[in-house]
Amino acid sequence: MTFYILLNQLTTLFVSLNLLTTLTFDSEIQSYLYGGSKEEVFFQVTNNHRTLAIKPLMKGKLSNLLIITKERKYYFDLSLDEANPHQFIEIKDGIASHALKKMIKTSVYEILEGEASMLFINRKSQEAMVNGLKVKHREYLSKGVPIIYEGMRILN
Repeated sequence: MTFYILLNQLTTLFVSLNLLTTLTFDSEIQSYLYGGSKEEVFFQVTNNHRTLAIKPLMKGKLSNLLIITKERKYYFDLSLDEANPHQFIEIKDGIASHALKKMIKTSVYEILEGEASMLFINRKSQEAMVNGLKVKHREYLSKGVPIIYEGMRILN
């Protein structure tokens, strides 16, 4: 699975107690910072400093994770999901795509997909909370990442 992550966007990463999740980057990992304690999650950098392996060690709420590579920094919100965790993720840099095709259309939102990003269109009159962003009308989102709409996982 590939995540095309736009600059400064928070990405939710679903992990499991039973599986290792790996994040592989195009550039070398310089450092990472986890907001919780060392007892909560196992981390190991492998693959010539391009892959970070992650595995939670206990149930409960997890914290956020900042990964700094030679090229960029990435923000993740770790969350337990035993039914649908992420496993092998390749991280690429996303860019706002302009050639878009309709992916999902409901009465309250529409999601369009491009080559390296997605466009979320809010059809409600009030702001919607999507992946930690307040969306009044439309907002570009990272592609391949989970879309969390009003607290619910609606995609990936």
